[in-house]
Amino acid sequence: MLELILRHCTLPDGRNGIDIGIDNGRIVAVEPALAAQAATEIDAAGQLVTPPFVDAHFHMDSTLSYGLPHVNRSGTLLEGIALWGELKPLLTQEALVERALAYCDWAVAKGLLAIRSHVDVCDPRLLAVEALLHVRERVRPYLDLQLVAFPQDGVLRAPGAVDNLRRALDMGVEVIGGIPHFERTMADGAASVRVLCELAAERGLRVDMHCDESDDPMSRHIETLASETVRLGLHGRVAGSHLTSMHSMDNYYVSKLMPLMREAGVAAIATR
Repeated sequence: MLELILRHCTLPDGRNGIDIGIDNGRIVAVEPALAAQAATEIDAAGQLVTPPFVDAHFHMDSTLSYGLPHVNRSGTLLEGIALWGELKPLLTQEALVERALAYCDWAVAKGLLAIRSHVDVCDPRLLAVEALLHVRERVRPYLDLQLVAFPQDGVLRAPGAVDNLRRALDMGVEVIGGIPHFERTMADGAASVRVLCELAAERGLRVDMHCDESDDPMSRHIETLASETVRLGLHGRVAGSHLTSMHSMDNYYVSKLMPLMREAGVAAIATR
């Protein structure tokens, strides 16, 4: 006796009339006319049955905060970051939890069952970290929520950010984030990548770094991230996100960069 059988499903590969048997929360059979019984059977009536969707890059601490403290009038990233800086002192843990849980309900209703969310660690109170750790436990039965310790104001630029990030990891945040292009200088940006990757190697953690959220072809922190990944043996544990400067780079430079990224096994998340 199985736990659940979905009958008459259409699969993403085009097969139809397929039954899916599930037991102890795992798929144990995928075949037409499954000769088994289950405590619960659902007739999919030919509808599409797929693996869940995954959101690989989100900022759940700021979800549903449109208009707080006011609307982003220019629509630019820099004003958005400035607005978040204005909102942070006004945040409460209760409001953060309420908005995040509401978003999780929306996400699950649309088939999204795994989310990687960055959470700002530049507020020394770490209110957002505490709130999202609480949310992670609340939604654990039905949603895989992975948290990234994200120094929104720059890990070297913001006072105390390195210590705050370490505290967030000690509290249970699983991934190390960064924003090198927001440091004061290109040199500081490269230094921040090295500091954060060394911390990841020290703790055996993954890295997901906002590298080059810019149209500037000289914003090349993805190069440093890939190089540090190779140096520290972090292959397969590192993602570079917001690599938007790459569309402005010249072909010769990219012809060297791409093989380096491949050698490092860095996942590229070109969000905009």
